[in-house]
Amino acid sequence: MRSEGHLGRAAALASRHPSYHVDGANGTARVCVDLDLPSDWRLLDDFSGLLRGESDTEYAADGAQLSAEDLFGGLRCFLRKQRTGRAAREWCTPGSLADKQLFPCRQIRVYDNDHLTGNSWYAFGKMDDEAAFEVDKDAITERVLSDLGPCVRCPILDLDSTAEIVARLPERIDPNRDQSWGYREDGDLPGWKVVKTRNGREEAAPQEDGEGLIERLARSVRSGGAGVAAASGTAPGSRNVPATRYEDVGGMRETIDLIRESVELPITHPEIFRKLHIRPHKGILFYGPPGTGKTLLARAVAHESGAHFVAVSGPEILNKFWGQSEAKLRSIFNEARAKAPAIVLFDEIDSFASSRDMMSESFEATLVSQLLSLMDGLNSLGRVCVIATTNRPGALDPALRRPGRFDHEIEIGLPDAEARLHILGIHTREMPTDPDLDLDQIAGLTGSYSGADLEALCREAALVCMRRTINLRDFEKRIASHQLSALSVTTYDFRTAVKRIGPSIRR
Repeated sequence: MRSEGHLGRAAALASRHPSYHVDGANGTARVCVDLDLPSDWRLLDDFSGLLRGESDTEYAADGAQLSAEDLFGGLRCFLRKQRTGRAAREWCTPGSLADKQLFPCRQIRVYDNDHLTGNSWYAFGKMDDEAAFEVDKDAITERVLSDLGPCVRCPILDLDSTAEIVARLPERIDPNRDQSWGYREDGDLPGWKVVKTRNGREEAAPQEDGEGLIERLARSVRSGGAGVAAASGTAPGSRNVPATRYEDVGGMRETIDLIRESVELPITHPEIFRKLHIRPHKGILFYGPPGTGKTLLARAVAHESGAHFVAVSGPEILNKFWGQSEAKLRSIFNEARAKAPAIVLFDEIDSFASSRDMMSESFEATLVSQLLSLMDGLNSLGRVCVIATTNRPGALDPALRRPGRFDHEIEIGLPDAEARLHILGIHTREMPTDPDLDLDQIAGLTGSYSGADLEALCREAALVCMRRTINLRDFEKRIASHQLSALSVTTYDFRTAVKRIGPSIRR
Protein backbone atom coordinates (compact mmCIF):
# COMPACT_ATOMS: atom_id res chain seq x y z
CA MET A 1 0.00 0.00 0.00
CA ARG A 2 1.32 3.47 -0.87
CA SER A 3 -0.03 6.82 0.20
CA GLU A 4 0.80 10.38 -0.85
CA GLY A 5 0.21 13.55 1.19
CA HIS A 6 -0.52 13.85 4.87
CA LEU A 7 -1.02 10.42 6.41
CA GLY A 8 -1.84 11.40 9.98
CA ARG A 9 -2.76 8.41 12.09
CA ALA A 10 -2.40 6.07 9.15
CA ALA A 11 1.24 7.08 8.69
CA ALA A 12 1.90 6.60 12.41
CA LEU A 13 0.24 3.20 12.25
CA ALA A 14 2.28 2.23 9.20
CA SER A 15 5.53 3.31 10.85
CA ARG A 16 5.18 0.56 13.46
CA HIS A 17 5.09 -2.19 10.83
CA PRO A 18 8.41 -3.97 9.99
CA SER A 19 7.95 -3.29 6.25
CA TYR A 20 7.55 0.48 6.72
CA HIS A 21 9.72 2.60 4.41
CA VAL A 22 9.66 5.95 2.62
CA ASP A 23 10.19 6.29 -1.13
CA GLY A 24 11.41 9.55 -2.63
CA ALA A 25 12.25 12.77 -0.82
CA ASN A 26 10.74 16.13 0.12
CA GLY A 27 7.45 16.79 -1.71
CA THR A 28 7.54 13.50 -3.60
CA ALA A 29 8.04 11.28 -0.55
CA ARG A 30 5.71 8.30 -0.26
CA VAL A 31 5.09 6.36 2.92
CA CYS A 32 4.90 2.66 2.06
CA VAL A 33 3.97 -0.49 3.94
CA ASP A 34 3.62 -4.07 2.68
CA LEU A 35 1.04 -6.27 4.40
CA ASP A 36 0.72 -10.05 4.35
CA LEU A 37 -2.67 -11.71 4.64
CA PRO A 38 -4.16 -13.23 6.62
CA SER A 39 -1.58 -12.48 9.35
CA ASP A 40 -1.80 -8.65 8.97
CA TRP A 41 -5.59 -8.52 8.76
CA ARG A 42 -6.04 -6.30 11.85
CA LEU A 43 -3.74 -3.64 10.44
CA LEU A 44 -5.47 -3.77 7.08
CA ASP A 45 -8.82 -3.41 8.82
CA ASP A 46 -7.54 -0.27 10.59
CA PHE A 47 -6.29 1.16 7.32
CA SER A 48 -9.63 0.49 5.64
CA GLY A 49 -11.29 2.80 8.16
CA LEU A 50 -8.61 5.51 8.16
CA LEU A 51 -8.02 5.77 4.41
CA ARG A 52 -11.42 5.08 2.87
CA GLY A 53 -12.23 8.06 0.66
CA GLU A 54 -8.60 9.30 0.69
CA SER A 55 -8.02 10.12 -2.98
CA ASP A 56 -4.24 10.38 -2.64
CA THR A 57 -3.82 6.79 -1.45
CA GLU A 58 -2.68 4.11 -3.88
CA TYR A 59 -3.14 0.37 -3.41
CA ALA A 60 -1.59 -2.70 -4.99
CA ALA A 61 -2.20 -6.41 -4.50
CA ASP A 62 0.35 -8.92 -5.79
CA GLY A 63 1.91 -6.10 -7.83
CA ALA A 64 -1.34 -5.02 -9.54
CA GLN A 65 -2.72 -1.52 -8.96
CA LEU A 66 -6.22 -1.49 -7.42
CA SER A 67 -8.83 1.01 -6.39
CA ALA A 68 -9.81 1.20 -2.74
CA GLU A 69 -13.21 -0.33 -3.55
CA ASP A 70 -11.65 -3.24 -5.41
CA LEU A 71 -9.29 -3.95 -2.53
CA PHE A 72 -11.56 -3.45 0.47
CA GLY A 73 -14.67 -4.64 -1.34
CA GLY A 74 -12.91 -7.89 -2.13
CA LEU A 75 -11.74 -8.27 1.46
CA ARG A 76 -14.95 -7.13 3.14
CA CYS A 77 -16.23 -10.67 3.68
CA PHE A 78 -12.84 -11.84 4.94
CA LEU A 79 -12.54 -8.93 7.40
CA ARG A 80 -16.04 -9.58 8.73
CA LYS A 81 -15.11 -13.20 9.32
CA GLN A 82 -11.92 -12.18 11.17
CA ARG A 83 -13.80 -9.73 13.38
CA THR A 84 -16.26 -12.42 14.46
CA GLY A 85 -13.43 -14.80 15.36
CA ARG A 86 -15.26 -17.69 13.70
CA ALA A 87 -13.44 -20.55 12.02
CA ALA A 88 -13.27 -20.57 8.24
CA ARG A 89 -15.55 -23.59 7.98
CA GLU A 90 -18.26 -21.94 10.09
CA TRP A 91 -18.09 -18.65 8.21
CA CYS A 92 -17.52 -19.83 4.67
CA THR A 93 -20.04 -22.67 4.96
CA PRO A 94 -22.88 -21.28 7.11
CA GLY A 95 -25.41 -23.70 8.55
CA SER A 96 -28.16 -22.44 6.26
CA LEU A 97 -26.18 -23.59 3.22
CA ALA A 98 -24.44 -26.67 4.63
CA ASP A 99 -26.84 -29.15 3.05
CA LYS A 100 -26.53 -27.75 -0.47
CA GLN A 101 -23.28 -25.80 -0.70
CA LEU A 102 -20.98 -26.96 -3.47
CA PHE A 103 -18.04 -24.58 -3.19
CA PRO A 104 -16.21 -23.62 0.05
CA CYS A 105 -17.29 -19.97 -0.18
CA ARG A 106 -20.59 -18.36 0.82
CA GLN A 107 -20.28 -15.87 -2.04
CA ILE A 108 -20.57 -18.55 -4.74
CA ARG A 109 -24.22 -19.25 -5.42
CA VAL A 110 -23.95 -22.43 -7.45
CA TYR A 111 -25.52 -25.17 -5.35
CA ASP A 112 -26.02 -28.90 -5.09
CA ASN A 113 -29.78 -28.62 -4.59
CA ASP A 114 -32.01 -31.63 -4.13
CA HIS A 115 -34.55 -29.83 -6.33
CA LEU A 116 -33.56 -28.27 -9.61
CA THR A 117 -33.30 -24.47 -9.70
CA GLY A 118 -31.44 -22.01 -11.89
CA ASN A 119 -28.59 -22.10 -9.33
CA SER A 120 -28.15 -25.88 -9.43
CA TRP A 121 -24.88 -27.02 -10.99
CA TYR A 122 -26.83 -29.44 -13.20
CA ALA A 123 -28.82 -26.55 -14.67
CA PHE A 124 -25.73 -25.45 -16.63
CA GLY A 125 -25.70 -27.34 -19.91
CA LYS A 126 -27.92 -28.77 -22.62
CA MET A 127 -29.36 -32.00 -23.96
CA ASP A 128 -27.47 -33.70 -26.77
CA ASP A 129 -28.84 -35.74 -29.69
CA GLU A 130 -28.73 -38.94 -27.63
CA ALA A 131 -30.95 -37.50 -24.87
CA ALA A 132 -28.01 -37.16 -22.49
CA PHE A 133 -27.20 -33.95 -20.64
CA GLU A 134 -23.89 -32.22 -21.40
CA VAL A 135 -22.65 -30.25 -18.39
CA ASP A 136 -21.27 -26.83 -19.37
CA LYS A 137 -18.26 -26.40 -17.09
CA ASP A 138 -17.23 -23.15 -18.78
CA ALA A 139 -20.60 -21.64 -17.88
CA ILE A 140 -20.23 -22.86 -14.29
CA THR A 141 -16.74 -21.32 -14.10
CA GLU A 142 -18.02 -17.99 -15.44
CA ARG A 143 -20.80 -18.01 -12.87
CA VAL A 144 -18.34 -18.77 -10.06
CA LEU A 145 -16.07 -15.87 -11.06
CA SER A 146 -19.05 -13.58 -11.43
CA ASP A 147 -20.32 -14.46 -7.96
CA LEU A 148 -16.89 -13.99 -6.44
CA GLY A 149 -16.28 -10.60 -8.04
CA PRO A 150 -13.60 -8.78 -6.05
CA CYS A 151 -13.77 -11.54 -3.38
CA VAL A 152 -11.54 -13.57 -5.68
CA ARG A 153 -8.68 -11.96 -3.73
CA CYS A 154 -9.84 -13.40 -0.39
CA PRO A 155 -6.70 -14.78 1.32
CA ILE A 156 -8.48 -17.90 2.61
CA LEU A 157 -10.11 -18.80 -0.71
CA ASP A 158 -8.29 -21.69 -2.36
CA LEU A 159 -8.82 -21.11 -6.07
CA ASP A 160 -7.09 -24.37 -7.00
CA SER A 161 -9.54 -26.33 -4.85
CA THR A 162 -12.44 -24.39 -6.36
CA ALA A 163 -11.25 -25.20 -9.88
CA GLU A 164 -10.82 -28.85 -8.89
CA ILE A 165 -14.47 -29.04 -7.82
CA VAL A 166 -15.55 -27.85 -11.26
CA ALA A 167 -13.16 -30.28 -12.94
CA ARG A 168 -14.63 -33.22 -11.00
CA LEU A 169 -18.14 -32.57 -12.27
CA PRO A 170 -19.19 -35.07 -14.94
CA GLU A 171 -18.91 -34.08 -18.58
CA ARG A 172 -22.13 -35.89 -19.45
CA ILE A 173 -25.09 -37.43 -17.62
CA ASP A 174 -27.02 -40.21 -19.33
CA PRO A 175 -30.16 -41.27 -17.41
CA ASN A 176 -30.60 -44.18 -19.82
CA ARG A 177 -27.42 -45.72 -18.49
CA ASP A 178 -27.72 -44.77 -14.83
CA GLN A 179 -31.08 -45.17 -13.16
CA SER A 180 -30.12 -42.84 -10.30
CA TRP A 181 -30.82 -40.00 -12.74
CA GLY A 182 -34.04 -39.51 -14.69
CA TYR A 183 -35.92 -37.15 -16.95
CA ARG A 184 -38.34 -34.52 -15.76
CA GLU A 185 -40.34 -33.34 -18.72
CA ASP A 186 -42.21 -30.47 -17.08
CA GLY A 187 -40.70 -27.02 -16.67
CA ASP A 188 -38.14 -25.14 -18.67
CA LEU A 189 -35.06 -26.70 -17.10
CA PRO A 190 -33.78 -30.26 -17.53
CA GLY A 191 -34.47 -32.34 -14.40
CA TRP A 192 -32.27 -35.07 -12.97
CA LYS A 193 -33.66 -35.67 -9.50
CA VAL A 194 -36.55 -37.95 -10.45
CA VAL A 195 -36.21 -41.71 -10.86
CA LYS A 196 -38.82 -43.87 -12.59
CA THR A 197 -39.62 -47.25 -11.08
CA ARG A 198 -40.30 -50.31 -13.19
CA ASN A 199 -44.05 -49.83 -13.01
CA GLY A 200 -43.74 -46.29 -14.30
CA ARG A 201 -44.43 -44.46 -11.03
CA GLU A 202 -42.18 -41.55 -10.22
CA GLU A 203 -40.65 -41.17 -6.79
CA ALA A 204 -37.98 -39.03 -5.19
CA ALA A 205 -34.47 -40.13 -6.04
CA PRO A 206 -33.02 -42.17 -3.17
CA GLN A 207 -30.21 -40.42 -1.35
CA GLU A 208 -27.82 -42.11 1.05
CA ASP A 209 -27.59 -40.53 4.47
CA GLY A 210 -24.75 -38.06 4.58
CA GLU A 211 -24.13 -38.35 0.86
CA GLY A 212 -22.86 -35.15 -0.69
CA LEU A 213 -22.31 -33.82 -4.16
CA ILE A 214 -19.27 -35.83 -5.12
CA GLU A 215 -20.85 -39.11 -4.03
CA ARG A 216 -23.92 -38.44 -6.18
CA LEU A 217 -21.73 -37.43 -9.10
CA ALA A 218 -19.93 -40.74 -8.82
CA ARG A 219 -23.19 -42.64 -9.13
CA SER A 220 -24.30 -40.42 -12.00
CA VAL A 221 -21.38 -41.39 -14.18
CA ARG A 222 -20.89 -44.99 -13.06
CA SER A 223 -22.17 -46.29 -16.38
CA GLY A 224 -20.81 -43.62 -18.67
CA GLY A 225 -17.34 -43.33 -17.18
CA ALA A 226 -17.13 -39.59 -17.83
CA GLY A 227 -17.17 -38.28 -14.32
CA VAL A 228 -14.88 -37.94 -11.41
CA ALA A 229 -11.15 -38.22 -11.84
CA ALA A 230 -9.65 -40.95 -9.70
CA ALA A 231 -7.86 -39.82 -6.58
CA SER A 232 -5.13 -42.38 -7.16
CA GLY A 233 -4.48 -41.17 -10.70
CA THR A 234 -6.35 -43.85 -12.64
CA ALA A 235 -8.24 -42.61 -15.66
CA PRO A 236 -12.04 -42.28 -15.51
CA GLY A 237 -13.68 -45.58 -16.40
CA SER A 238 -10.58 -47.68 -15.68
CA ARG A 239 -10.38 -49.99 -12.67
CA ASN A 240 -7.37 -50.93 -10.58
CA VAL A 241 -7.53 -54.55 -9.43
CA PRO A 242 -4.27 -55.65 -7.75
CA ALA A 243 -2.43 -58.77 -8.90
CA THR A 244 -1.68 -59.95 -5.34
CA ARG A 245 -3.34 -63.25 -4.44
CA TYR A 246 -3.97 -65.03 -1.15
CA GLU A 247 -1.17 -67.47 -1.94
CA ASP A 248 1.22 -64.52 -2.04
CA VAL A 249 0.49 -63.96 1.63
CA GLY A 250 2.50 -66.26 3.86
CA GLY A 251 0.43 -68.36 6.27
CA MET A 252 -2.30 -66.57 8.25
CA ARG A 253 -5.01 -68.99 7.11
CA GLU A 254 -7.36 -68.14 9.96
CA THR A 255 -6.83 -64.42 9.40
CA ILE A 256 -7.53 -64.79 5.68
CA ASP A 257 -10.74 -66.67 6.49
CA LEU A 258 -11.89 -63.76 8.68
CA ILE A 259 -11.07 -61.28 5.94
CA ARG A 260 -12.88 -63.32 3.29
CA GLU A 261 -15.95 -63.48 5.49
CA SER A 262 -16.04 -59.75 6.28
CA VAL A 263 -14.79 -58.24 3.00
CA GLU A 264 -14.91 -60.71 0.10
CA LEU A 265 -18.28 -62.35 0.72
CA PRO A 266 -20.32 -59.12 0.83
CA ILE A 267 -18.85 -58.18 -2.56
CA THR A 268 -19.04 -61.55 -4.30
CA HIS A 269 -22.19 -62.97 -2.67
CA PRO A 270 -24.40 -60.11 -1.40
CA GLU A 271 -27.43 -62.42 -1.65
CA ILE A 272 -26.30 -64.13 1.57
CA PHE A 273 -26.58 -60.88 3.50
CA ARG A 274 -29.89 -59.99 1.88
CA LYS A 275 -31.30 -63.39 2.85
CA LEU A 276 -30.11 -62.96 6.43
CA HIS A 277 -31.37 -59.34 6.53
CA ILE A 278 -28.08 -58.03 7.87
CA ARG A 279 -25.74 -55.35 6.66
CA PRO A 280 -22.05 -56.17 6.10
CA HIS A 281 -19.39 -54.15 7.83
CA LYS A 282 -18.62 -50.80 6.20
CA GLY A 283 -15.20 -50.46 7.77
CA ILE A 284 -12.60 -53.04 8.80
CA LEU A 285 -9.59 -52.17 10.95
CA PHE A 286 -6.41 -54.20 10.46
CA TYR A 287 -4.14 -53.68 13.43
CA GLY A 288 -0.87 -55.18 14.53
CA PRO A 289 2.90 -54.63 14.57
CA PRO A 290 4.63 -53.06 11.55
CA GLY A 291 5.50 -55.31 8.64
CA THR A 292 2.98 -58.06 9.34
CA GLY A 293 1.30 -57.85 5.93
CA LYS A 294 -1.72 -55.64 6.60
CA THR A 295 -1.41 -53.80 3.29
CA LEU A 296 -0.62 -57.02 1.41
CA LEU A 297 -3.79 -58.63 2.77
CA ALA A 298 -5.89 -55.67 1.67
CA ARG A 299 -4.48 -55.95 -1.85
CA ALA A 300 -5.05 -59.71 -1.90
CA VAL A 301 -8.72 -59.50 -0.88
CA ALA A 302 -9.26 -56.80 -3.52
CA HIS A 303 -7.85 -59.14 -6.17
CA GLU A 304 -9.87 -62.14 -5.03
CA SER A 305 -13.04 -60.01 -4.90
CA GLY A 306 -12.43 -58.40 -8.31
CA ALA A 307 -12.74 -55.04 -6.54
CA HIS A 308 -11.34 -51.71 -7.65
CA PHE A 309 -8.57 -50.81 -5.19
CA VAL A 310 -7.86 -47.30 -3.92
CA ALA A 311 -4.83 -47.17 -1.63
CA VAL A 312 -4.12 -43.99 0.30
CA SER A 313 -1.23 -43.46 2.68
CA GLY A 314 -2.35 -41.47 5.71
CA PRO A 315 0.35 -38.76 5.51
CA GLU A 316 -0.31 -38.04 1.81
CA ILE A 317 -3.89 -36.93 2.48
CA LEU A 318 -2.91 -34.16 4.89
CA ASN A 319 -2.91 -30.65 3.47
CA LYS A 320 -3.10 -27.53 5.60
CA PHE A 321 -4.84 -25.47 2.90
CA TRP A 322 -8.46 -25.13 3.92
CA GLY A 323 -10.72 -27.60 2.21
CA GLN A 324 -8.11 -29.50 0.15
CA SER A 325 -7.73 -32.50 2.48
CA GLU A 326 -11.51 -32.79 2.80
CA ALA A 327 -11.90 -32.51 -0.98
CA LYS A 328 -9.37 -35.26 -1.53
CA LEU A 329 -11.11 -37.44 1.02
CA ARG A 330 -14.45 -36.93 -0.74
CA SER A 331 -12.87 -37.72 -4.10
CA ILE A 332 -11.56 -41.03 -2.73
CA PHE A 333 -15.04 -42.16 -1.67
CA ASN A 334 -16.33 -40.67 -4.89
CA GLU A 335 -14.02 -42.84 -6.95
CA ALA A 336 -14.89 -45.94 -4.95
CA ARG A 337 -18.63 -45.49 -5.54
CA ALA A 338 -18.07 -44.79 -9.22
CA LYS A 339 -16.08 -47.99 -9.70
CA ALA A 340 -17.83 -50.28 -7.23
CA PRO A 341 -17.31 -52.95 -6.15
CA ALA A 342 -14.36 -51.24 -4.55
CA ILE A 343 -12.08 -51.41 -1.54
CA VAL A 344 -10.58 -48.25 -0.09
CA LEU A 345 -7.43 -48.70 1.99
CA PHE A 346 -6.30 -46.02 4.45
CA ASP A 347 -2.78 -47.08 5.33
CA GLU A 348 -1.47 -45.69 8.63
CA ILE A 349 -4.83 -44.12 9.42
CA ASP A 350 -3.56 -43.03 12.83
CA SER A 351 -1.36 -40.44 11.08
CA PHE A 352 -4.43 -38.29 10.36
CA ALA A 353 -7.29 -39.77 12.39
CA SER A 354 -5.93 -39.89 15.90
CA SER A 355 -7.98 -38.71 18.86
CA ARG A 356 -9.26 -35.20 18.23
CA ASP A 357 -8.56 -34.31 21.86
CA MET A 358 -4.84 -34.74 21.16
CA MET A 359 -4.70 -32.83 17.85
CA SER A 360 -2.73 -29.61 17.58
CA GLU A 361 -4.28 -28.44 14.29
CA SER A 362 -7.99 -27.71 13.84
CA PHE A 363 -7.94 -28.87 10.21
CA GLU A 364 -6.98 -32.37 11.39
CA ALA A 365 -10.08 -32.54 13.59
CA THR A 366 -12.16 -31.33 10.63
CA LEU A 367 -10.68 -34.09 8.49
CA VAL A 368 -11.68 -36.74 11.03
CA SER A 369 -15.21 -35.30 11.10
CA GLN A 370 -15.34 -35.47 7.30
CA LEU A 371 -14.22 -39.11 7.35
CA LEU A 372 -16.91 -39.96 9.91
CA SER A 373 -19.54 -38.27 7.75
CA LEU A 374 -18.44 -40.18 4.65
CA MET A 375 -18.42 -43.48 6.54
CA ASP A 376 -21.94 -42.78 7.81
CA GLY A 377 -23.02 -42.11 4.22
CA LEU A 378 -22.00 -45.55 2.96
CA ASN A 379 -25.16 -47.59 2.39
CA SER A 380 -24.02 -49.70 -0.53
CA LEU A 381 -24.58 -53.20 0.96
CA GLY A 382 -20.95 -54.22 0.77
CA ARG A 383 -20.25 -52.76 -2.67
CA VAL A 384 -17.74 -50.38 -1.07
CA CYS A 385 -15.63 -51.56 1.84
CA VAL A 386 -13.17 -49.34 3.70
CA ILE A 387 -10.11 -50.95 5.26
CA ALA A 388 -7.79 -49.06 7.59
CA THR A 389 -4.44 -50.21 8.94
CA THR A 390 -2.68 -49.06 12.06
CA ASN A 391 0.10 -50.05 14.42
CA ARG A 392 -1.55 -48.04 17.20
CA PRO A 393 -5.28 -48.79 17.47
CA GLY A 394 -5.46 -47.06 20.85
CA ALA A 395 -4.42 -43.75 19.24
CA LEU A 396 -7.44 -43.58 16.92
CA ASP A 397 -10.33 -41.26 17.57
CA PRO A 398 -12.89 -43.32 19.54
CA ALA A 399 -15.69 -42.24 17.21
CA LEU A 400 -14.02 -44.14 14.35
CA ARG A 401 -14.45 -47.45 16.16
CA ARG A 402 -18.16 -47.12 16.88
CA PRO A 403 -20.83 -49.23 15.14
CA GLY A 404 -21.28 -48.40 11.48
CA ARG A 405 -17.71 -47.22 11.06
CA PHE A 406 -14.56 -49.26 11.70
CA ASP A 407 -16.50 -51.57 13.98
CA HIS A 408 -14.86 -54.83 12.91
CA GLU A 409 -11.25 -55.25 13.97
CA ILE A 410 -8.89 -57.97 12.79
CA GLU A 411 -5.53 -58.43 14.45
CA ILE A 412 -2.67 -59.12 12.06
CA GLY A 413 -0.06 -60.55 14.38
CA LEU A 414 3.44 -61.89 13.96
CA PRO A 415 3.59 -65.13 11.96
CA ASP A 416 3.95 -68.46 13.74
CA ALA A 417 6.53 -71.06 12.72
CA GLU A 418 4.33 -72.54 9.98
CA ALA A 419 3.58 -69.10 8.54
CA ARG A 420 7.25 -68.10 8.71
CA LEU A 421 8.17 -71.20 6.74
CA HIS A 422 5.54 -70.32 4.15
CA ILE A 423 6.80 -66.73 3.88
CA LEU A 424 10.41 -67.88 3.52
CA GLY A 425 9.26 -70.23 0.75
CA ILE A 426 7.54 -67.37 -1.09
CA HIS A 427 10.61 -65.15 -1.02
CA THR A 428 13.05 -67.92 -2.02
CA ARG A 429 11.02 -69.68 -4.70
CA GLU A 430 12.76 -67.77 -7.50
CA MET A 431 16.21 -67.81 -5.85
CA PRO A 432 18.96 -70.21 -6.81
CA THR A 433 19.18 -72.18 -3.55
CA ASP A 434 21.31 -75.05 -2.29
CA PRO A 435 19.46 -78.40 -2.34
CA ASP A 436 20.31 -78.81 1.34
CA LEU A 437 18.88 -75.41 2.35
CA ASP A 438 17.00 -75.99 5.61
CA LEU A 439 14.22 -73.38 5.77
CA ASP A 440 12.63 -75.20 8.72
CA GLN A 441 15.74 -74.40 10.71
CA ILE A 442 15.62 -70.76 9.65
CA ALA A 443 11.92 -70.54 10.55
CA GLY A 444 12.82 -71.76 14.02
CA LEU A 445 15.48 -69.05 14.40
CA THR A 446 13.15 -66.19 13.50
CA GLY A 447 10.54 -66.31 16.24
CA SER A 448 9.88 -62.57 16.51
CA TYR A 449 10.22 -61.70 12.82
CA SER A 450 7.41 -60.06 10.87
CA GLY A 451 6.70 -60.82 7.24
CA ALA A 452 8.64 -57.72 6.17
CA ASP A 453 11.56 -58.80 8.38
CA LEU A 454 11.61 -62.20 6.70
CA GLU A 455 11.63 -60.60 3.27
CA ALA A 456 14.58 -58.45 4.33
CA LEU A 457 16.28 -61.56 5.75
CA CYS A 458 15.97 -63.39 2.41
CA ARG A 459 17.42 -60.38 0.63
CA GLU A 460 20.37 -60.24 3.02
CA ALA A 461 20.98 -63.98 2.68
CA ALA A 462 21.21 -63.56 -1.10
CA LEU A 463 23.70 -60.72 -0.63
CA VAL A 464 25.77 -62.87 1.75
CA CYS A 465 25.83 -65.52 -0.98
CA MET A 466 27.00 -62.93 -3.51
CA ARG A 467 29.79 -61.67 -1.24
CA ARG A 468 30.89 -65.24 -0.53
CA THR A 469 30.94 -66.25 -4.20
CA ILE A 470 32.17 -63.16 -6.06
CA ASN A 471 35.19 -61.08 -5.16
CA LEU A 472 33.82 -57.58 -5.56
CA ARG A 473 37.30 -56.04 -5.54
CA ASP A 474 38.70 -58.11 -8.40
CA PHE A 475 35.79 -58.84 -10.69
CA GLU A 476 35.89 -57.42 -14.20
CA LYS A 477 33.17 -55.42 -15.91
CA ARG A 478 31.68 -58.64 -17.18
CA ILE A 479 31.11 -61.43 -14.68
CA ALA A 480 31.96 -64.86 -16.02
CA SER A 481 29.09 -67.30 -16.48
CA HIS A 482 30.69 -69.86 -14.16
CA GLN A 483 30.64 -67.27 -11.37
CA LEU A 484 26.92 -66.65 -11.90
CA SER A 485 26.31 -70.39 -11.93
CA ALA A 486 28.06 -70.68 -8.59
CA LEU A 487 25.52 -68.41 -6.91
CA SER A 488 23.47 -70.64 -4.62
CA VAL A 489 21.99 -69.50 -1.33
CA THR A 490 22.73 -71.88 1.54
CA THR A 491 21.68 -72.40 5.14
CA TYR A 492 25.01 -70.81 6.15
CA ASP A 493 24.06 -67.65 4.23
CA PHE A 494 20.75 -67.47 6.09
CA ARG A 495 22.32 -68.07 9.48
CA THR A 496 24.79 -65.27 8.73
CA ALA A 497 21.95 -63.00 7.66
CA VAL A 498 20.04 -63.74 10.90
CA LYS A 499 22.99 -62.27 12.84
CA ARG A 500 22.75 -59.06 10.79
CA ILE A 501 18.98 -58.67 10.32
CA GLY A 502 17.14 -58.83 13.61
CA PRO A 503 13.39 -58.50 14.17
CA SER A 504 12.15 -54.93 13.80
CA ILE A 505 9.97 -55.23 16.88
CA ARG A 506 13.15 -55.21 19.00
CA ARG A 507 14.81 -52.28 17.30
